[in-house]
Amino acid sequence: MDPFISITLAVFLPFLLAAAVPAVEKLIKHRVGWFASLIAFVSFLLVISVAPLVIHGDHFQASVEWLPSMGVEYSIYVDGLSILFGIIITGIGIIIMSYSNGYMSHKEDLPRYYQWLLLFMGSMLGMVFAANTIMLFIFWELTSITSFMLIGYWRNKPESVYGATKSLLVTAAGGLFMLAGFIVLRSITGTFDIPTILQNEALIATVQSHELFLAALVLVFIGAASKSAQGPFYIWLPNAMEAPTPVSAFLHSATMVKAGIYLVARIHPIFSGTEAWFILVSGTGIITMLVAGFLAFRQTDIKAILAYSTISQLAYIMTMFGYSTYQEPGMGVAAATFHLLNHATFKACLFLVAGIVAHEAATRDITRLGGLRHEMPITFIIATIGALSMAGVPPLNGFLSKEMFYESSIEMGHALGSPFTFIIPALAVAGGVFTFAYSIKFIAAIFLGKRPDKGLPSHIHDPSFVMILPAAFLAGIIILFGLVPSIAVQNLVEPTASSIMMEAQHLHVQLWHGLTGSLAMTLVTFLLGIAIYTKYDSIAEWQNSFNRKFPMISINYMYDGLVNNAKGTLKGFSSFIQPGPVKGYVLAFLGLMVLLFAIPFLKLSAGFVPKLDFNVEPYEVLVFFFMVVAAVGAAVLPKYLPAVISLSALGYLVSLLFIYLSAPDLALTQVLVETLTTIIFLLAIVKIPQTFKEHISPSLFIRDALIAISVASVVLILLLSATPGIIPPFESLSYYFIEKAWPLAGGHNIVNVIIVDFRGYDTLGEIAVMCLAALGVYNLIHSRGESE
Repeated sequence: MDPFISITLAVFLPFLLAAAVPAVEKLIKHRVGWFASLIAFVSFLLVISVAPLVIHGDHFQASVEWLPSMGVEYSIYVDGLSILFGIIITGIGIIIMSYSNGYMSHKEDLPRYYQWLLLFMGSMLGMVFAANTIMLFIFWELTSITSFMLIGYWRNKPESVYGATKSLLVTAAGGLFMLAGFIVLRSITGTFDIPTILQNEALIATVQSHELFLAALVLVFIGAASKSAQGPFYIWLPNAMEAPTPVSAFLHSATMVKAGIYLVARIHPIFSGTEAWFILVSGTGIITMLVAGFLAFRQTDIKAILAYSTISQLAYIMTMFGYSTYQEPGMGVAAATFHLLNHATFKACLFLVAGIVAHEAATRDITRLGGLRHEMPITFIIATIGALSMAGVPPLNGFLSKEMFYESSIEMGHALGSPFTFIIPALAVAGGVFTFAYSIKFIAAIFLGKRPDKGLPSHIHDPSFVMILPAAFLAGIIILFGLVPSIAVQNLVEPTASSIMMEAQHLHVQLWHGLTGSLAMTLVTFLLGIAIYTKYDSIAEWQNSFNRKFPMISINYMYDGLVNNAKGTLKGFSSFIQPGPVKGYVLAFLGLMVLLFAIPFLKLSAGFVPKLDFNVEPYEVLVFFFMVVAAVGAAVLPKYLPAVISLSALGYLVSLLFIYLSAPDLALTQVLVETLTTIIFLLAIVKIPQTFKEHISPSLFIRDALIAISVASVVLILLLSATPGIIPPFESLSYYFIEKAWPLAGGHNIVNVIIVDFRGYDTLGEIAVMCLAALGVYNLIHSRGESE
């Protein structure tokens, strides 16, 4: 099958078949999850079918026309990076949807659950295979929307609603910054197409030397950091754990949170090799790695521990992608790529274990767990494999990528020189120590020690085959990639690293490299990790005590204050700018109108003198005379009813003038508008006294008179200047319509062409406004009752 068709089907099949889930559920009931798993499996096969094209570092791109006027196409780009993510998304998707068949209760709204899972999977696939930034942004925001629905799946739980709202606010806001960055990048390169930039060294050099380089980098990185919970944006991920555990395993360990990592990897060739890239990406990654790893200590919820560990592990990957110098722009790319793959396996495995424990023990609180190794031996083995891989213990896959992380940290330290020769590796080890400590705590708190006497069901056991097999499969992958790393390295990591670096990469990954600096760092990590683990509870208690004393230091505290106070703040602001009296708004609007006209007029045409042409017909003079009389009457008549009638007469005289000027459409519109407004005025004034009782002081009269004269003068000058233009280069638009009426619209009646074609939406809007106004008048009249 053509690669373009294969990837397009893989992306849109989940969207199309998600609509069929409710109908299928009626046929096969609670087994509908297997239908969703089948869809994920088909998408997986479609992605795999394209993999041989990029296995040696090649790439494939194809597109169809979409928005030609904007230079945007529906375009896919297949390389090692997109294939790696495609395999992770669909592969983990199969596992999660299969696991959900055992985890989700038959009483749940299963069609809604699987529909949103499929829509999310399709959105992620669309994002990683997008070849231009506009497509990438669209699918990026779709992942935010679908994850919002999945996190808030249990809509009756306030915690779920809070977590879903926070995730949407943070990630969607970050996406807007990312879009701004894409627009800046487009202004520099002249294209939205990503491969066009990646494959043009001259264009990349132009970006890196441009004055907007830093702005583009920061804006795009904010989007990546918000999605991958890096820096201050990490706060949404722990609250997202209120989602069903399979959702957490899919979105918040293997796929969605890696969207930001994907973006950083995709733009790596464009921005790397610069100081700004290293400082921003690695700096954010190192700080997040340490802070999140440290904060994991005070968590007692199993999923919360995994949430903070996910933030920390993603920061590992972000740090490695940031390791970059001018001489070696891709120093940490291979390590980051391998750890990205490994993290998807061991973290998804651990989330599935968390779901099993919560499902069987009816709690996720580690203070109420312990000693479950005897009752859940298979789950214990799987959890141990996953946790030790996360801790970087050999011979598991996490050890290999952790070694590569340490090795690249040593290289980066040497590249920067003293004192970073020591600081960079030391910070890497600190992150590894925290990881080791909370990984051991995860195993010990749940499975080791003594079983609590109270608080747990009397009979706890390993779950059914449906739940245990997906977790066991991931545990097997962890062992396989650890013992035989060449399988993953040659088929996935090397093609991905090659696509990021835009040149072939050959890696040599094995369990034993001899006595190296990275091995020494690993041994130090284990020793310090054991020492920190012995103080684990003390550190957690200190964190809790500190948080109670200084809650305002927490970013969550700031977020809650900002969101909770938003309503009151905006109310105060609106009360300030809209104090109430309509007269003040009118005066402000008219004053602004005069000001906006006066500034360019005085600057650009100070010597302008309108040319007055008094060559008018006698009947036009008569119409003008009555218009002046009606206008004066509306201003000076002492009662409301005569003033309204006089104002209405002025409007009808204007419509008569439009008829003389051969503009029947304007005349008709004016008559209709004038009729409606007159009716509304008449319905309103019968409820109020008929004489003016407001006292107008001389100063107030002078102010209003000056504003009225100023506005009238502006309107007069604009009308007198409508044909020649205030500034000589300005020409009448009539020439354009005369020249383009037939070529563009196929009509000789220029007025009709303008109304129907050139101003079609405007005309439609006018019709809609007239209909709404007519309905309003009808309701006003009808509200008075039949007797009146």
